Amino acid sequence: MSFFDELASEVVKASKVRYVSLASRTASEEIQALEQQDYARALRKSLGRSEVRNIIAEAKSTVWPRLNEESVKLVSPTEFTRLWSGLGVQFQLAKLQGAEGLALLGFYVREMGSARLPLICVNTAHHPAAIGAAFSHEMGHHLVGRLFDSFKPHAQLLTYTAYGEHLDDPEELAPDVLVSLGVFPRAIARKIFLKPRKASRFKSVAAAELPHSVSTSVLKYFEGRFGLSFGKRPPSAKKLQYLAGVIHFAKLRHALLTEYEI
Repeated sequence: MSFFDELASEVVKASKVRYVSLASRTASEEIQALEQQDYARALRKSLGRSEVRNIIAEAKSTVWPRLNEESVKLVSPTEFTRLWSGLGVQFQLAKLQGAEGLALLGFYVREMGSARLPLICVNTAHHPAAIGAAFSHEMGHHLVGRLFDSFKPHAQLLTYTAYGEHLDDPEELAPDVLVSLGVFPRAIARKIFLKPRKASRFKSVAAAELPHSVSTSVLKYFEGRFGLSFGKRPPSAKKLQYLAGVIHFAKLRHALLTEYEI
Protein backbone atom coordinates (compact mmCIF):
# COMPACT_ATOMS: atom_id res chain seq x y z
CA MET A 1 0.00 0.00 0.00
CA SER A 2 1.14 3.53 -0.70
CA PHE A 3 1.62 5.94 2.18
CA PHE A 4 -1.69 7.61 1.39
CA ASP A 5 -3.55 4.29 1.25
CA GLU A 6 -2.33 3.56 4.75
CA LEU A 7 -3.22 7.08 5.83
CA ALA A 8 -6.72 6.81 4.37
CA SER A 9 -7.23 3.54 6.21
CA GLU A 10 -6.26 5.22 9.46
CA VAL A 11 -8.65 8.08 8.73
CA VAL A 12 -11.56 5.75 8.11
CA LYS A 13 -10.69 3.85 11.28
CA ALA A 14 -10.40 7.07 13.27
CA SER A 15 -13.71 8.33 11.93
CA LYS A 16 -15.54 5.39 13.54
CA VAL A 17 -18.28 5.74 10.94
CA ARG A 18 -19.22 3.64 7.95
CA TYR A 19 -17.51 5.03 4.88
CA VAL A 20 -20.14 5.81 2.23
CA SER A 21 -19.23 6.52 -1.39
CA LEU A 22 -18.38 10.20 -1.72
CA ALA A 23 -19.79 10.17 -5.24
CA SER A 24 -23.24 8.97 -4.17
CA ARG A 25 -24.68 12.45 -4.56
CA THR A 26 -24.25 14.42 -7.76
CA ALA A 27 -23.10 18.02 -7.98
CA SER A 28 -26.42 18.96 -9.60
CA GLU A 29 -28.33 17.61 -6.62
CA GLU A 30 -26.04 19.47 -4.25
CA ILE A 31 -26.53 22.73 -6.16
CA GLN A 32 -30.32 22.37 -6.08
CA ALA A 33 -30.22 21.69 -2.34
CA LEU A 34 -27.96 24.68 -1.64
CA GLU A 35 -30.16 27.05 -3.63
CA GLN A 36 -33.11 26.14 -1.40
CA GLN A 37 -31.22 26.74 1.85
CA ASP A 38 -31.95 29.80 3.99
CA TYR A 39 -28.38 30.75 4.88
CA ALA A 40 -29.36 33.69 7.09
CA ARG A 41 -31.47 31.48 9.33
CA ALA A 42 -28.84 28.71 9.38
CA LEU A 43 -26.09 31.17 10.31
CA ARG A 44 -28.08 32.64 13.20
CA LYS A 45 -28.93 29.16 14.45
CA SER A 46 -25.37 27.78 14.35
CA LEU A 47 -23.13 30.77 15.14
CA GLY A 48 -23.96 33.98 16.98
CA ARG A 49 -22.45 37.34 16.07
CA SER A 50 -20.00 37.28 19.00
CA GLU A 51 -18.89 33.73 18.13
CA VAL A 52 -18.19 34.74 14.54
CA ARG A 53 -16.18 37.76 15.71
CA ASN A 54 -14.16 35.55 18.09
CA ILE A 55 -13.42 33.13 15.26
CA ILE A 56 -12.27 35.99 13.03
CA ALA A 57 -10.07 37.43 15.79
CA GLU A 58 -8.42 34.03 16.33
CA ALA A 59 -7.76 33.64 12.60
CA LYS A 60 -6.33 37.15 12.24
CA SER A 61 -3.99 36.71 15.21
CA THR A 62 -2.64 33.38 13.96
CA VAL A 63 -2.85 32.85 10.21
CA TRP A 64 -4.60 35.62 8.23
CA PRO A 65 -3.77 39.09 9.64
CA ARG A 66 -5.56 40.75 6.70
CA LEU A 67 -8.67 38.55 6.80
CA ASN A 68 -11.78 40.39 5.56
CA GLU A 69 -9.56 43.27 4.42
CA GLU A 70 -8.08 41.70 1.29
CA SER A 71 -8.76 38.48 -0.60
CA VAL A 72 -6.53 35.49 -0.03
CA LYS A 73 -3.71 34.90 -2.48
CA LEU A 74 -3.51 31.57 -4.28
CA VAL A 75 -0.11 29.91 -4.01
CA SER A 76 1.15 26.43 -4.83
CA PRO A 77 0.29 23.58 -2.43
CA THR A 78 3.93 23.30 -1.36
CA GLU A 79 3.96 27.03 -0.64
CA PHE A 80 0.88 26.65 1.56
CA THR A 81 2.67 24.00 3.60
CA ARG A 82 5.82 26.13 3.83
CA LEU A 83 3.95 29.22 4.99
CA TRP A 84 2.06 27.27 7.65
CA SER A 85 4.84 24.92 8.73
CA GLY A 86 5.27 26.67 12.08
CA LEU A 87 1.67 26.24 13.22
CA GLY A 88 2.07 22.77 14.70
CA VAL A 89 0.32 20.88 11.90
CA GLN A 90 1.39 18.00 9.66
CA PHE A 91 0.58 18.26 5.96
CA GLN A 92 -0.01 15.61 3.34
CA LEU A 93 -0.64 16.31 -0.34
CA ALA A 94 -2.39 13.68 -2.45
CA LYS A 95 -3.54 13.66 -6.07
CA LEU A 96 -6.74 11.63 -6.05
CA GLN A 97 -8.44 11.09 -9.41
CA GLY A 98 -11.67 9.36 -10.38
CA ALA A 99 -15.21 10.21 -9.27
CA GLU A 100 -14.72 9.25 -5.64
CA GLY A 101 -11.21 10.70 -5.44
CA LEU A 102 -12.27 14.07 -6.84
CA ALA A 103 -15.25 14.19 -4.50
CA LEU A 104 -12.79 14.53 -1.62
CA LEU A 105 -11.23 18.00 -1.35
CA GLY A 106 -9.38 17.42 1.91
CA PHE A 107 -9.65 16.36 5.52
CA TYR A 108 -8.45 17.24 9.01
CA VAL A 109 -7.55 14.85 11.81
CA ARG A 110 -6.80 16.23 15.27
CA GLU A 111 -4.08 13.68 16.06
CA MET A 112 -2.27 11.43 13.62
CA GLY A 113 0.82 9.22 13.69
CA SER A 114 3.62 8.98 16.22
CA ALA A 115 3.94 12.77 16.39
CA ARG A 116 0.33 13.02 17.64
CA LEU A 117 0.00 16.29 15.73
CA PRO A 118 -3.04 17.46 13.77
CA LEU A 119 -2.98 16.44 10.12
CA ILE A 120 -4.23 18.42 7.13
CA CYS A 121 -4.51 16.50 3.86
CA VAL A 122 -5.48 18.23 0.62
CA ASN A 123 -6.32 16.68 -2.76
CA THR A 124 -4.14 18.46 -5.32
CA ALA A 125 -6.03 17.05 -8.34
CA HIS A 126 -8.29 20.10 -8.27
CA HIS A 127 -8.22 23.65 -9.61
CA PRO A 128 -5.97 25.99 -7.57
CA ALA A 129 -9.05 27.84 -6.27
CA ALA A 130 -10.51 24.60 -4.88
CA ILE A 131 -7.13 23.62 -3.42
CA GLY A 132 -6.85 27.00 -1.72
CA ALA A 133 -10.36 26.70 -0.29
CA ALA A 134 -9.55 23.21 1.02
CA PHE A 135 -6.33 24.39 2.69
CA SER A 136 -8.17 27.31 4.28
CA HIS A 137 -11.12 25.20 5.44
CA GLU A 138 -8.88 22.57 7.05
CA MET A 139 -6.70 25.21 8.69
CA GLY A 140 -9.94 26.73 9.94
CA HIS A 141 -10.65 23.43 11.74
CA HIS A 142 -7.28 23.70 13.42
CA LEU A 143 -7.94 27.27 14.55
CA VAL A 144 -11.54 27.08 15.72
CA GLY A 145 -11.17 23.74 17.50
CA ARG A 146 -9.74 25.49 20.54
CA LEU A 147 -12.73 27.85 20.65
CA PHE A 148 -15.29 25.04 20.98
CA ASP A 149 -15.88 23.01 24.13
CA SER A 150 -16.55 19.86 22.09
CA PHE A 151 -13.68 18.47 20.04
CA LYS A 152 -14.50 15.98 17.33
CA PRO A 153 -12.11 13.03 17.70
CA HIS A 154 -12.71 11.66 14.20
CA ALA A 155 -11.60 12.82 10.78
CA GLN A 156 -13.48 15.78 9.33
CA LEU A 157 -13.86 15.36 5.57
CA LEU A 158 -14.47 18.19 3.11
CA THR A 159 -16.46 17.04 0.09
CA TYR A 160 -18.58 18.95 -2.41
CA THR A 161 -21.64 16.94 -1.35
CA ALA A 162 -21.59 18.09 2.27
CA TYR A 163 -21.82 21.88 2.13
CA GLY A 164 -25.49 21.84 3.11
CA GLU A 165 -24.70 19.68 6.13
CA HIS A 166 -22.20 22.28 7.32
CA LEU A 167 -25.07 24.69 7.98
CA ASP A 168 -26.26 22.55 10.89
CA ASP A 169 -22.78 21.94 12.32
CA PRO A 170 -21.01 24.91 13.99
CA GLU A 171 -17.63 23.14 13.86
CA GLU A 172 -17.94 22.83 10.07
CA LEU A 173 -19.62 26.17 9.43
CA ALA A 174 -16.96 28.12 11.35
CA PRO A 175 -14.13 27.14 8.94
CA ASP A 176 -16.45 27.95 6.03
CA VAL A 177 -16.95 31.43 7.50
CA LEU A 178 -13.19 31.97 7.32
CA VAL A 179 -13.06 30.75 3.72
CA SER A 180 -15.93 33.04 2.69
CA LEU A 181 -14.25 36.05 4.30
CA GLY A 182 -10.99 35.19 2.57
CA VAL A 183 -12.71 34.91 -0.80
CA PHE A 184 -14.97 37.95 -0.38
CA PRO A 185 -13.30 40.57 1.87
CA ARG A 186 -15.53 43.33 3.21
CA ALA A 187 -15.15 45.90 0.43
CA ILE A 188 -15.64 43.34 -2.34
CA ALA A 189 -18.58 41.72 -0.53
CA ARG A 190 -20.36 45.06 -0.20
CA LYS A 191 -19.79 45.80 -3.87
CA ILE A 192 -21.10 42.42 -5.02
CA PHE A 193 -23.91 41.71 -2.55
CA LEU A 194 -25.24 45.18 -1.81
CA LYS A 195 -26.60 47.42 -4.54
CA PRO A 196 -27.08 51.18 -4.24
CA ARG A 197 -30.55 52.66 -4.49
CA LYS A 198 -31.93 56.19 -4.59
CA ALA A 199 -30.91 58.39 -1.70
CA SER A 200 -32.81 57.74 1.51
CA ARG A 201 -32.76 59.38 4.91
CA PHE A 202 -32.21 55.98 6.50
CA LYS A 203 -30.17 53.67 4.24
CA SER A 204 -28.24 54.21 1.05
CA VAL A 205 -27.91 50.50 0.27
CA ALA A 206 -30.18 47.50 0.50
CA ALA A 207 -29.50 43.80 0.46
CA ALA A 208 -29.45 42.34 -3.02
CA GLU A 209 -31.11 39.00 -3.54
CA LEU A 210 -28.80 36.26 -4.71
CA PRO A 211 -30.41 34.73 -7.83
CA HIS A 212 -30.51 31.05 -8.69
CA SER A 213 -27.04 29.53 -8.70
CA VAL A 214 -25.03 32.74 -8.29
CA SER A 215 -25.07 36.22 -9.75
CA THR A 216 -23.06 37.11 -12.83
CA SER A 217 -20.92 39.46 -10.72
CA VAL A 218 -19.88 36.55 -8.47
CA LEU A 219 -18.91 34.40 -11.45
CA LYS A 220 -16.98 37.25 -13.05
CA TYR A 221 -15.19 37.87 -9.77
CA PHE A 222 -14.10 34.23 -9.47
CA GLU A 223 -12.86 34.26 -13.05
CA GLY A 224 -10.90 37.49 -12.67
CA ARG A 225 -9.53 36.94 -9.17
CA PHE A 226 -9.00 33.17 -9.00
CA GLY A 227 -8.94 32.08 -12.65
CA LEU A 228 -12.00 29.85 -12.20
CA SER A 229 -14.26 30.20 -15.24
CA PHE A 230 -17.50 28.37 -15.97
CA GLY A 231 -17.84 29.53 -19.58
CA LYS A 232 -21.01 29.71 -21.67
CA ARG A 233 -21.42 26.00 -22.29
CA PRO A 234 -23.00 23.66 -19.73
CA PRO A 235 -20.35 23.09 -17.03
CA SER A 236 -18.55 19.75 -16.86
CA ALA A 237 -19.07 17.48 -13.86
CA LYS A 238 -15.93 18.88 -12.27
CA LYS A 239 -17.02 22.49 -12.86
CA LEU A 240 -20.42 21.71 -11.35
CA GLN A 241 -18.58 20.48 -8.28
CA TYR A 242 -16.80 23.84 -8.05
CA LEU A 243 -20.06 25.69 -8.68
CA ALA A 244 -21.53 24.04 -5.60
CA GLY A 245 -18.67 25.54 -3.59
CA VAL A 246 -19.10 28.96 -5.18
CA ILE A 247 -22.81 28.96 -4.30
CA HIS A 248 -22.13 27.87 -0.72
CA PHE A 249 -19.44 30.44 0.04
CA ALA A 250 -21.27 33.25 -1.79
CA LYS A 251 -24.54 32.66 0.07
CA LEU A 252 -22.70 32.35 3.37
CA ARG A 253 -20.82 35.62 2.74
CA HIS A 254 -24.08 37.31 1.81
CA ALA A 255 -25.60 36.14 5.10
CA LEU A 256 -22.62 37.35 7.15
CA LEU A 257 -22.94 40.76 5.56
CA THR A 258 -26.68 41.21 5.91
CA GLU A 259 -27.20 39.47 9.26
CA TYR A 260 -24.10 40.48 11.22
CA GLU A 261 -22.79 43.40 9.13
CA ILE A 262 -19.42 41.63 8.81
